[in-house]
Amino acid sequence: MRKILLVDDNDNNRLTLELLLEEIENVEVFEAHDGEEAISMCQKENYDLIFMDIMMPRVDGFEATKAIKESGHKAMIIALSALDDEASKHKMMSLGAEDYLTKPVNAELFQMRVKNYLMIIDKRKKKVFDLEAINPFNKNVFNRSCNFRINSEEALAEFWDYWLNGTKNILDLSDCVRIIYGFGLWLLKRDKRFHIIAEENDEKLYITLFDISLIKKNVIRNLLLKHYPNAQYILNEGTLSFQLDKMVMQEKESIEISDEKKEILKKTHNNTIHASDYVNNTAINLMGKIDGLEEINNEIDEAILIFEDNPSTKTLYSVIENFEEYNKVLQQLDDFEHLAFAINTLMTFLSNITQEQFSPEKVKNLASMLLNLLHDLESWRQNVFILQNARDIHYLDASLLSSCIQMEAVFDDKALADEDEGELEFF
Repeated sequence: MRKILLVDDNDNNRLTLELLLEEIENVEVFEAHDGEEAISMCQKENYDLIFMDIMMPRVDGFEATKAIKESGHKAMIIALSALDDEASKHKMMSLGAEDYLTKPVNAELFQMRVKNYLMIIDKRKKKVFDLEAINPFNKNVFNRSCNFRINSEEALAEFWDYWLNGTKNILDLSDCVRIIYGFGLWLLKRDKRFHIIAEENDEKLYITLFDISLIKKNVIRNLLLKHYPNAQYILNEGTLSFQLDKMVMQEKESIEISDEKKEILKKTHNNTIHASDYVNNTAINLMGKIDGLEEINNEIDEAILIFEDNPSTKTLYSVIENFEEYNKVLQQLDDFEHLAFAINTLMTFLSNITQEQFSPEKVKNLASMLLNLLHDLESWRQNVFILQNARDIHYLDASLLSSCIQMEAVFDDKALADEDEGELEFF
């Protein structure tokens, strides 16, 4: 049963709409006498569709629409007004309304519109993802993508403007776009054309560069480490894909109404979470498994030392198996997907190392780096979950990701042209 809210200070107008809605199946109709009552009702109930009059006493349709949308309510709002002017229409649409109808309504048109609105609302609840997505991170993305054909510096500037000239609410977006711009400029100067495809879902943005094989893998990794150390990326033959997190805006738990007008608290997003708050509010039921990380840490430490003394794919696999156990716990902590991603990336890299790559120097460097990473993980466990003194539970994210990139560089081809990397020094 879909819930429809009619907001109008005129009794006859509400009655007219209610009679028209009787012809629509599976709907339940509710009424609000003005914007203030509509805000209060939306605070207590979720509605699928709201028809909002504009000219009302106390709180008008503009203010009510703004308040309801800013509270996080997901209803589709349709403006209904006797004001058939572009200024009112544009204002309502900018505040969150999705369509605009003028009164008096045409019965046949109104019922057809309502059926279409409800169909769209139903489809929104049944998201169908594009399983032919091109990014290597996630196939559950929307069925839309944005393709940038980079064949000139003007096209590259257009890519920059699209993402950074306005608010996109995506974490680390400027770092990602800046480094893509630098890679792109280097390719264009060598008459190389390429393209960039962006995909997304509710939580993530994925940006993939194609046809970049002119740039050596190790140059790419070194520059990412220097200019974008917390990048979540996958580098394949000729492609470089980034995964970026979207900001999640907090929904308010209540809406306060003053005597004069509706006051909406500003939405905030604070990515800093103190350890004690996190443990007490989120992780308390997982503390037993988190305590078990100490034993896993010791097992990894022993496995690394065995690998250093007797380097082989078999002894390295023992290291990987223990890291997998560590990662199983991390994956249960929703707020630590960056750490889980970093360790998962590390395990994939370690799994691809061959016996032929085990030179004494590389083995020594890798073992040392793994032990340092393990020390960082234990320090993170102590500061967040035991001592609970970390001011930000995410303090290790960037450091761990950087460590994993550095470990990959140990086994990568070092035969680089220094001038190539120098020419890619940008910003």
